[in-house]
Amino acid sequence: MSDSTPTLHEARRIAELALPLSFIQLAQVAISTTDMVMLGWFGGTAIAVGALGYALFNLLRTMGFGMIIGTSNLVAQDRGEYVGGEHLASALIMASIAAVAAAVVLALAGPSLEWFGQDPGISAQVRDYLVFIAPGYLPLFWFYAYRGVVVGQRKANVLLVITLGTVVVNAFLDYGFLFGAFGLPMLGIPGVAASSSLAFLLQFIAVAVATHRTTRFAPVRSSAEVLGSLRRLLAIGLPTAGSYGSEAGFTLSIALMMGAFGASALAAHAVVNQIMYVVFMLSIGMSHATSVGVSEAFGNKDRNGTLRVGRSGFCLGLAVVGLFSVLFCLLPAPVLRLFSLDPASAAQAHGIALILILMAAFIQVFDFIQNIGVGAVRSVGRAGHGFWITIACYWAFGLPLAWVLGTQTELGAYGVWLGMGAGLVAAGIGMVLLFEQTAAKLEFFGSTS
Repeated sequence: MSDSTPTLHEARRIAELALPLSFIQLAQVAISTTDMVMLGWFGGTAIAVGALGYALFNLLRTMGFGMIIGTSNLVAQDRGEYVGGEHLASALIMASIAAVAAAVVLALAGPSLEWFGQDPGISAQVRDYLVFIAPGYLPLFWFYAYRGVVVGQRKANVLLVITLGTVVVNAFLDYGFLFGAFGLPMLGIPGVAASSSLAFLLQFIAVAVATHRTTRFAPVRSSAEVLGSLRRLLAIGLPTAGSYGSEAGFTLSIALMMGAFGASALAAHAVVNQIMYVVFMLSIGMSHATSVGVSEAFGNKDRNGTLRVGRSGFCLGLAVVGLFSVLFCLLPAPVLRLFSLDPASAAQAHGIALILILMAAFIQVFDFIQNIGVGAVRSVGRAGHGFWITIACYWAFGLPLAWVLGTQTELGAYGVWLGMGAGLVAAGIGMVLLFEQTAAKLEFFGSTS
């Protein structure tokens, strides 16, 4: 057996690190998943409204997160007995600017939805949704600032506890505002957005209190220190926000295309896409864990070890996502019912979703692999190349193909998904090939073992 062959030992090491990271990601996505489930109880149109509104919100959320994510790098790089107070200050300044900008853009985006072929009735309800969720950017981005400090100190457990608590609070408020329960006013669909904003506020308060109780901050001596930290944060944040925004923009574009086919198509897309998103969270943990393992081998100048860890990560990912794909193929209807979509309440949306979830069983395999590949190629110094692969596969290939198949053929909404899937397949293959070619050409000795 070659020293670069994937092994069970390497897969186990990746899984041990990936598990807690995946739990944190799953806890985070549980908030939007709860929103979709609750909206499903309110009706198929409600799911369509929530899906489009959240897609718009999420585009700017991911870009804002990208602007702030470098906080953890700054804290880790300067790690000492005290955390530099200038890092928290610069992160909060960046968070505030990004939040205000995002809220303004979101407010302007609402009235323009009909320009993109969206149903006027759906568009009007989405505008109300955006009004209630836009204020949530401020506490959410402040939370990201404190999250950066916590992650930089490797204290992820407190984040998991707070995020799990936020899921419970959000579910309570969702039901209360949707149906007027627990003494809360009945706001209907916008109530889900209001509950998210309030949950974000409580989440921020919790992490701020926990951080200041467990962390000692060095005092800020001058504004020059804050400006210096802010410049370093910008240097990391701008390209990261661009990468995150590109991927989120692709997802939003697909949602807008699906919305042009009516509320049922958009509702079906929203439910199946959310199911895929939940599974995708596992790949994020595996991507981070694979990246760490590849970095260790790369740092030891072990070419075979670099290949072995990367290949083990890909194989582990295939095994995990394969189980979910089999589940989707064997039990599509029960999986959809978990998200409050059944033929009794939304027959047309359910019929479309049954086809989409079978397509998702195949598509998500490559989506899973491309994300693990992102971590692997980043560790061998090819993050920029990986970024351009995704740009080409999503925007130059997948999106145009989705438009052609969706609007110029009789496939309609299914054609949009075929185009989206083709882009993800291409990205998955491209990432694997980039890693293999890069690792195979590393110019140091074959193995340290």
